[in-house]
Amino acid sequence: MRALLENFCVYHVNAPGQEEGAQTLPEDYIYPTTDELANQLSYVLTHFGLKQFIGFGVGAGANILCRFALNHPDQVSALCLINCVSTQAGWIEWGYQKLNARHLRSKGMTQGVLDYLMWHHFGRHTEERNHDLVQVYKSYFERNVNPTNLSLLIDSYIRRNDLNIHRETDPIKKKNATLSMPILNVTGSLSPQMDDTVTFNGRLDPTNSSWMKISDCGMVLEEQPAKVSEAFRLFLQGEGYGK
Repeated sequence: MRALLENFCVYHVNAPGQEEGAQTLPEDYIYPTTDELANQLSYVLTHFGLKQFIGFGVGAGANILCRFALNHPDQVSALCLINCVSTQAGWIEWGYQKLNARHLRSKGMTQGVLDYLMWHHFGRHTEERNHDLVQVYKSYFERNVNPTNLSLLIDSYIRRNDLNIHRETDPIKKKNATLSMPILNVTGSLSPQMDDTVTFNGRLDPTNSSWMKISDCGMVLEEQPAKVSEAFRLFLQGEGYGK
């Protein structure tokens, strides 16, 4: 990523209370909805005087970037989205995550929640592929994540509504049907969200979007960083950025 970092200024945005070492949010704190989290990006842009940006988001972050881009298409130059879900939560996801949120609030980071988080990020059999990576992430979730704050984010994310976008062939209706900016839609072949990215791909305009599945990994950023950075670099080149 060095070539990209030397030529772009990176702004990393955390959802409230999700930064490392975060203090527990007050008991009466009402956590923002996914739409409200997307709207908060406007304040970030205003604060730093940014007119446009290229968004890079993973999971819930990717979903939130889509929401912002739908409401403010003129401020988003392009999007690189990893494991992006465009639909509302299904019953299975809702049930598991509701249980996780309850455990995080009452008991903290339990083994059951930890196992679910590992599966959610990496899919199955990660330990066989990369034992060291598993240990690093388990340690991170146990030590650096505030369980109460995470439960609030999970509750917010499972209450998300559908993005309500669809592929439109009629050029007159096309403008407001789906995302209008160039999109790189990335997943791993072993990711639990792979089918969700296929659904998302089917709702995008094929003339300005591409779907990329990286083999032998669940969480592409951690398991195949070189392939992701190369794909992102080529994507940006195709949009006229850099050499």
